[in-house]
Amino acid sequence: MSAYKQAGISLNKALAISARAVRSALKPEFKTVADRRGLSEVKAIKIENGVQKEAKSLAE
Repeated sequence: MSAYKQAGISLNKALAISARAVRSALKPEFKTVADRRGLSEVKAIKIENGVQKEAKSLAE
């Protein structure tokens, strides 16, 4: 059985944890670029009757 399944977490959560560990272990000159890659912005767009409504950020 996979280690992440034994720990009771999903594959996405395991990958996020390992990515965070790699980013924190980087040298300072590479760390700033990697930290920017770790951020993501998600927007949701609702469609009613074939018409696209305004995009809303899920952070709000």
